[in-house]
Amino acid sequence: MRKTAALLALLLAALMTTGCSVLEEEYPSADPVMLSRRLTDRAQWAYEAMALPPHKAVKPVQVIPSPSCYAGGFNIEKTVPDVVVFDLTWTVEGIPVDVAQSVEARLRRKFIAEGWALVHDGNRRGKDFVMLGFRVKDPSTGDAFDLSWNGVTTSLFLSGYTPCAKVPKAAADNPAPGTWTPRTA
Repeated sequence: MRKTAALLALLLAALMTTGCSVLEEEYPSADPVMLSRRLTDRAQWAYEAMALPPHKAVKPVQVIPSPSCYAGGFNIEKTVPDVVVFDLTWTVEGIPVDVAQSVEARLRRKFIAEGWALVHDGNRRGKDFVMLGFRVKDPSTGDAFDLSWNGVTTSLFLSGYTPCAKVPKAAADNPAPGTWTPRTA
């Protein structure tokens, strides 16, 4: 038994010192322009599906590639070079609870009808608070969207994320963040 434990410890030490990637996650390659476009196209689709009543203009938001993807395995605290995730978040302020409830239910139904999986239900009510929201994930791309609203701020937030993907080194080293503003009719 001691020999087995010693052998396993030696093997583990060898893997760690050689930087073996056997236990590290491999990320798929992707075109950063395509990732950004896919995310902003779905954000526009969601904006239209929400069918919001007249509201203040949504401010332009950054579509930012960020290096927040981790190696996994033995290097869970280390980000992987040339691997990024794109995200965007936009807000509409001053949405009353009854409007927020109908918008949340409508958008949830639309995402599910498109084949997205509901992975989190964030609807909560308490004596002094109301929180609405959900997270959906596209099983074919891994993209995810979160909708949230709370009675304290009365702001509706929609966030979208792509999964981690390996991009060309130049795109990872010098990201070109874009902006997005919903097109209105």
